[in-house]
Formats: sequence, C-alpha cells, structure tokens
Amino acid sequence: MSRDIKDIKKDILDQFRAIEGEENDVIPENWLREEYLPYLNPYEKKDFEKAMKQLAAKGFLKFEMKGAVPRLKLTQKGANLIY
Repeated sequence: MSRDIKDIKKDILDQFRAIEGEENDVIPENWLREEYLPYLNPYEKKDFEKAMKQLAAKGFLKFEMKGAVPRLKLTQKGANLIY
C-alpha cells in the first residue's frame, strides 16, 4: 500500500506521540534510518521530503538534513497538536 503525503505526515506525528515527544524532542535517527525510510518507495521518499517541508511550514517541526537522514525536531506548536 502506497503512502501519500498525508499518510507520511501522520506517520511522523504518530512517532512523536509514540515517544511522548515534547518541544525540542527529536525522532530517533535509527527509527528513520532502519524502520521507516528503507520501506518507502522512490515516490514516497520524495513525498517524505514534501511532508517534512509542509510540517515545518506550518510550524509543527523543524528539520535539517544530516547526511541521508533528516533530523526532525518537534516544536511547541507540534507538541500542542499531538496531545
């Protein structure tokens, strides 16, 4: 089953919920590198980048590319959204 941008944004926010994320918490790099990104097809990987940018544009997270794996940090607005 293919994920669209909406599904990917939900996956990211759900992961923050799973780790009980608060402002400035970061999604564990190993989760992205080992459990999430390898299972995305090339189209989904492009949508992943779009999803990160959309969440950042809305102020829910900040991200920086750190090699092949982005660093996703929850903002206060994002923390308010997931709880």
